[in-house]
Amino acid sequence: MSSTVSLKFPMQTLEPSTKNAASLAPRLRSIGRASPNADDPRWQLARRIAASGMLGRSQRLAAFLLYIVDRHIHDRADEITEQQIGVLVFGRAEGYDANDDNIVRSYARNLRKRLDEYFATEGKEETLLIEIPRGGYAPAFSLRTVEASTHTEGLVTPEATALASTQADVCAQIQDPEDERISPSSLMEAVSVPVDRDTVEERRAPRRYGMVLVLCIGLALGLSLSSLHPLRLLKHLGASPAEEVSNRLWSQLFSGDRDTFIVPSDDGLIIMQGLTERPVPLADYISGNYRMNLRTDKVPGAPELLKLGRRRYTSVVDLELVAHLEQLDQVVPSRAIVRYARNLHMDDLRVGNAILIGSDEANPWIELFQPRMNFRFSFNPGAEKQSGIVNIHPRAGENAIYGTPGPDHTYGLIAYLPNLTSTGHVLIVAGLNTAGTEAAATFLLTPSLMMPMLQRARVAHGGLQQFELLIGAGNIAANASIPQLVLERIGPS
Repeated sequence: MSSTVSLKFPMQTLEPSTKNAASLAPRLRSIGRASPNADDPRWQLARRIAASGMLGRSQRLAAFLLYIVDRHIHDRADEITEQQIGVLVFGRAEGYDANDDNIVRSYARNLRKRLDEYFATEGKEETLLIEIPRGGYAPAFSLRTVEASTHTEGLVTPEATALASTQADVCAQIQDPEDERISPSSLMEAVSVPVDRDTVEERRAPRRYGMVLVLCIGLALGLSLSSLHPLRLLKHLGASPAEEVSNRLWSQLFSGDRDTFIVPSDDGLIIMQGLTERPVPLADYISGNYRMNLRTDKVPGAPELLKLGRRRYTSVVDLELVAHLEQLDQVVPSRAIVRYARNLHMDDLRVGNAILIGSDEANPWIELFQPRMNFRFSFNPGAEKQSGIVNIHPRAGENAIYGTPGPDHTYGLIAYLPNLTSTGHVLIVAGLNTAGTEAAATFLLTPSLMMPMLQRARVAHGGLQQFELLIGAGNIAANASIPQLVLERIGPS
């Protein structure tokens, strides 16, 4: 994979909240409680948007919107600041450094996109609009304007008006395939107008309205074709069979009705684990306790290493995969969120899709899904027990563990599983080291390598069932050579 990384959607590098995420719901309910907002149309609009599907069931986006609208209505603009929003909505500590923690800016970008989508879809009938102008967080309200075409008044004759009305009726009937009135006889009645002037007009009428019928059909076809981006249409027409099969996987991971979180590894975590000489459990990772009271005695330069461990680092291999994913035609930009592992929340893995990237040491979220998997990471820093990818149920001829990466080989893993509530999907792309992750990513992004397995994983309705792939590759100077499929499992373990 190329070493050049270019990202279209922003990398969200956010610190975890110091408060429990469960405290968000009470804060959300408290905004506007016992408040005179109830009859204010601005507050009613904000509540409709917060309850809509457009916010992707994100309590944080809803709380953000309700907070700024509530303060705006009460003329408390001095509280609509990045610092105040971070503290009161996202639970940050008083006096936190907004330059290091960009959670408010990241959520504001996402909220602006969701508002645009809402008024273009679910809220297309709303007469009152809300936006958040860039450069600040205070909401602005305006009335939806309907442009009237008045420049042709006086030029329309009654005959032209009648003809336009008849044409509109014909189009309306043709475009409604469920309308039981559309039958050969009713269609003839719609396009033939009885006249009693002369036989010439009688002969012209069917021809004239036949042309209207052709125009309506052409218009409908034109609108449907215009919705397809020309480049995407060309790609679709020129796609190989292997690419078509891979597209099924990406179509299930990226959709317009839920967020997809792309989560690169936290490589600063590896520094921490090196200092503590033990793996960091997910519970400690979520709470941040792993960064407190570390055993750093007898470790040269420990204070400086701790500073590095607390910063946000990720692998170039991970970012290369993110850049490749971003170029997929199936990606919905407003629904694809790149989120640093340290800032992911449990709720994200319950309601959204996710792609978890990185070695098992650098992305503890993989731990949540390992009980469902046959191939599981086993990280043992000591020399007394082998680390590697454990094969829980080895078959004939298979090893029980595919061990610690050596100077000339490594292993990676690709796993496609349900999310925590089985309402979405999670894709794990990980390795025993950076080269192992690179091998798994290369295999995943090569349609010809993925096609045979994806065909075996296909179910009757066209979707994909759970699968796991153990990938092996040569390890040359920390870079993976051509990856190969070592083992596979299809279906729940």
